[in-house]
Amino acid sequence: MKQMKTENSVPPFLTKKRWSMFSSGNYPYVCARVRAKRAFLLPIDVYRKLLLMDTHEITRFLGESQYKKEITELSVKATGFQLIDLALNRNIAEVYQQILRYTEGDLTTLLGAYLQREDIWNIKTILRGKSYNAKPEEIMKAIRSTGKYPEHYWQNIVQQSKTVQEAIELLKGNEYFDIINAFKEDWEIHPDICENNLEQAYYHFLLNSIHARSEPNRLFLDFIREEIDLVNIKTLMMTKYESVESTAITSMILPSGTIPEKTIQLLINASDFQQFLEALQSVPEYQTIRDSIGTIEQTNSLSHIIRTLEKDHFMKATKKSYLHPLSILPILDYFIRKRIEVENLRILTRAKEKGLPEQSIRELLVIQ
Repeated sequence: MKQMKTENSVPPFLTKKRWSMFSSGNYPYVCARVRAKRAFLLPIDVYRKLLLMDTHEITRFLGESQYKKEITELSVKATGFQLIDLALNRNIAEVYQQILRYTEGDLTTLLGAYLQREDIWNIKTILRGKSYNAKPEEIMKAIRSTGKYPEHYWQNIVQQSKTVQEAIELLKGNEYFDIINAFKEDWEIHPDICENNLEQAYYHFLLNSIHARSEPNRLFLDFIREEIDLVNIKTLMMTKYESVESTAITSMILPSGTIPEKTIQLLINASDFQQFLEALQSVPEYQTIRDSIGTIEQTNSLSHIIRTLEKDHFMKATKKSYLHPLSILPILDYFIRKRIEVENLRILTRAKEKGLPEQSIRELLVIQ
């Protein structure tokens, strides 16, 4: 396998542009529209009711909610979990794009850069699906048309390709094609490394898109750096729990978070998982999971810990959005909450179809 590139593999267009010194954008207007939309998010008591329903009852409930349009339109082609899944994807895509259409100036650019994560998700989904010879319809179920490219763009790639190599060729013209193509021979052999390289390119581009000379952009930069911390802590926990080699873990770490590099290296070099947890105590996020550490041994799983970290992250985002009500933070907070709602509903309905007990489903949901 050839040497993996990192920052040097980022195409020039991803590194050369920074926006104006003074951030422009119609923040008050977009924040007002987002506040109105936030009122339609499902409150926690609704999840308690949904946990008691079967798939048919959940479908009927969603058909009387903000998902009514999608449920009605798609009910002619799907039922049960598939109907709910399709409706959720279509709804969140329309909501994200609608908010983006509200924006002006640098706000449009910043949110557009942020939403490229949806395109990254789709690229990884397609290439991984092709490597496992998944059926086109199965791959399309996981596609998110919430980024720059519409559903038919991804559908064409999925349907017109049979292999990873063919899918990569059809991605020609995509902003990340050069990065993907540079490792085209490695995607089937080392997909995790290739996907991580793509993720690093995304965050490199996103951070390079943000200057810190205006208050809205400083808030955005802080938000992204804290998100990088979350991603890195989750990566470290999962890899150390699985006893992955230190060199492999190092290649997975995203740069530019707020956790000092020295601390990251100490966590990577911990001799075992127990020593890793002891070293993790120096990281502020440890206080969030301190009381839940025992669940790892009880369940032989990191699921509860990971959910706790994710909940803490989005609760912090919510608190900061209240402190800065006319900034980009309320918009990002809504994006996160909407994505969490969609994922919760997807998890819930899939678990219902599989017959999982209520308590097991509850533990999988990310709710306050």
